[in-house]
Amino acid sequence: MRTGSLTRVHRVLLFAFVTLSPVILHAQPCDCPANFAWMVKTFAENDAGYSTVVEKRGKADYERHMQAFRLRADSMKTVQTCQPVLNEWLQYFRHGHIGIWPTNGFQGDASSTEQAPKTVDPGQVDLTEAELRKRLEGKGYKAHPVEGIWRMGEYHLGIVRMGKSSTFKAVVLAWGNANSQPKDVKAELSLNAAGDSLNGTYYATTTLADKVVPGKTPMPVSAFVKGDDQGLLDLFGLWERVYPKRTISELDRIELRWNNGEGPYAMALNDRTMFLRINSFNMDQKPLIDSVLAANDAAIQARPNLIIDIRNGTGGGDAAYAGLMPYLYTTPIRSVDVSLHATPMNADAYEGYVRYFPEDTSTANYLVRVAERMRKNLGTYIPRDEEGRRVQVDSSFTQKPMPQRVAIVCNQRNGSTDEQFLLEAKTSWKVKVFGKPTMGALDVSNLNEVTSPDGLLTMAYAMSRSYRIPDFMIDDHGIQPDHFLDDAIPEDQWIRYVQRVLER
Repeated sequence: MRTGSLTRVHRVLLFAFVTLSPVILHAQPCDCPANFAWMVKTFAENDAGYSTVVEKRGKADYERHMQAFRLRADSMKTVQTCQPVLNEWLQYFRHGHIGIWPTNGFQGDASSTEQAPKTVDPGQVDLTEAELRKRLEGKGYKAHPVEGIWRMGEYHLGIVRMGKSSTFKAVVLAWGNANSQPKDVKAELSLNAAGDSLNGTYYATTTLADKVVPGKTPMPVSAFVKGDDQGLLDLFGLWERVYPKRTISELDRIELRWNNGEGPYAMALNDRTMFLRINSFNMDQKPLIDSVLAANDAAIQARPNLIIDIRNGTGGGDAAYAGLMPYLYTTPIRSVDVSLHATPMNADAYEGYVRYFPEDTSTANYLVRVAERMRKNLGTYIPRDEEGRRVQVDSSFTQKPMPQRVAIVCNQRNGSTDEQFLLEAKTSWKVKVFGKPTMGALDVSNLNEVTSPDGLLTMAYAMSRSYRIPDFMIDDHGIQPDHFLDDAIPEDQWIRYVQRVLER
């Protein structure tokens, strides 16, 4: 998780991730009232957005909020029950660039009575890939479209009808880890009354205190075959048909790679439109993004249209998208800068960032000077820019003749650096944004992480505040797209729709 920057602000988002494998943690004793008091004091003294929200909502409303959550915290006895209450208290201020979670590595209480959920043994089906192929090739056999061999990376499933019924079983043919073995039943599916989709049960692996629980946890699931040639299967992720072989179109391939988390990558949709997928602006992705752009530069500049898909982004560092800007640039890019909340804790944080730049003396010295300016101006907001400039103007690019039209696709899970990218991109007359309003997590940023005195909880808060406040606020409002894609257009059809708009 990165913070601080010399000329570009680094931002990250905090998301709760949901996996297919349920994880059960032992209860951990916790003095919740003490941790609540620590959180409130630390946040109020150091967060750059605290005073803005209190002034906007009023002290009376804030006091009601405080009293209600103090009472709730008083009754919590474990980390697992305390943490959600504390995190909900924080959400009063904003929904991004904020959060509190159990510190990594804490151990569970050996005396806990926490129990794993009930599991079942779904059994096995004596089926191999060769046997399934032979069955599907049998004379007169009428296979349902869901039947066949499907893959998702190292995972291979065979789906077969059970006798003459409307029930199907998804059987493991190969699995990418030891949690399932060949012939294990991974899902049981039945056709709905209309016969156009399947519903049933998926059998997930469960872990308890980092140990795999015997048996499988049943979870409801729906499944349906999709794609231009029925080459894709939506079943807790998107699977590609291996057999019977089907044609996978370029747009199907985009959806397949998108759903399976691949990126960044570029694809030519045709001789008029190039597609570019960026799934994260984390700084560790910058070399990969730059590599993709370098490898595809000629193809991008040979086409009049470019689609950049940043949906479900992660935030990160502004420098990660720097390589994209030459393709978008038409006029000087004006960016409103930020001020920094000057407190002893925030000064310590900036000094601490020096360790990330052992060979970059210029950046290290800048960070030390920021800390020094903070300590000389405690309790105030100081300009991040040492010369006090509130607006940065970047006219260092030369406009490229191609692409002529750029569509950027976003959704509600884009925030932070993703939104900064959109703000800068929208200064170009060749750019239009498609999708849904973004998350709204940009005005306060530059995260610092601190650990509670008992070591059980870690809190993230923001140290910088945009000079856009209060005239042009993004937090909890989001950035509005130029082309709103309503619910009548399924999200898995967005790229097809955008391509049609660009190529009219």
